[in-house]
Amino acid sequence: MKLINRDADYAVKALLAIARRGDGLATVAELSAEIALPRPYLRKIMQTLAREGVVRSFKGRGGGFVLARPAGLIAVADVVRAFQGRISLHDCLFKKKICPDAGTCPLRKAIGRLEDRLVAELEALTIASILEGDKVTAGSPRARVKGRASSIPARTRRHP
Repeated sequence: MKLINRDADYAVKALLAIARRGDGLATVAELSAEIALPRPYLRKIMQTLAREGVVRSFKGRGGGFVLARPAGLIAVADVVRAFQGRISLHDCLFKKKICPDAGTCPLRKAIGRLEDRLVAELEALTIASILEGDKVTAGSPRARVKGRASSIPARTRRHP
């Protein structure tokens, strides 16, 4: 099971690249070179982000993309939903219509609680908070792994 698909992953990377620039416009060509994606593919991703109101696009010579709101207000959950729809860990094979245990299924309830916590974490994880994690130097007392403080030495940490 993949929690975040390729398009959403690349969209987050593009948003991080734009946020690092501050207020300047980022062209598809610049973003494409920075995150190593083909321009047509990245253009499609950026158009989806613009349609969802995550970025603003400016056409023509000197055009490009800027964040539509501050990086601290762009949740990863919003980006994932833009490309994947509802965030879900589990869909019952029988759906609610057929399954007689839909209301009482202990597995469904347990996974539902996990899903609620996951969505809350993705709502709290913003483009700005990811950038903040990038600014912390590896090996420092404030070094982070997956957004949490870590005491694991930098050379032994495993990154996804």
